[in-house]
Amino acid sequence: MKRSLLLCALVALSLPAYAEDPQAAFHSFCAEWMQKLQAREHHNITNIKWHTSNGKVEGSFVGYTREHVCAEKTGTDAVPVGTITYREVRYEKHGNSIAEAELSPARPVETTEITEIFRYSNGRWIY
Repeated sequence: MKRSLLLCALVALSLPAYAEDPQAAFHSFCAEWMQKLQAREHHNITNIKWHTSNGKVEGSFVGYTREHVCAEKTGTDAVPVGTITYREVRYEKHGNSIAEAELSPARPVETTEITEIFRYSNGRWIY
C-alpha cells in the first residue's frame, strides 16, 4: 500500500504542472505576440535605411498584417502546442527626397504567410 502511494506521488510529481489553463492562456499570449509584431513594425518604419539612386530616394521595411489566426492543440497527454498564422509584408517608400519618401504611402511589394509554433511548458507558452 505504501509502495503504491509512493509510486503515485512520484508519477504525479513528474507530470507537468500547468499554472493555468493552457488554452485560455494561449489567447492572451497570442494577443501579446501580435502587439510585439506591431511594435517591431513601428521600429522598422522609424529605422528605414534610405538609398539614393538617379536622384530618387527609396527605402523598405517589414510590416505585419493585423489579421491572424491563433490555434492551440490541448487536451491530450502530449505537450500543448499553439500556432499563430499571419502575413509578413515588405513595403517600399519612394520620393525625390528623404522627407518626401517618409511621407509617401507605403507600397506592398512582397507578402509571406508566417506560421509560428509554440509549446506550453512550466506553466507558460514558449517560443
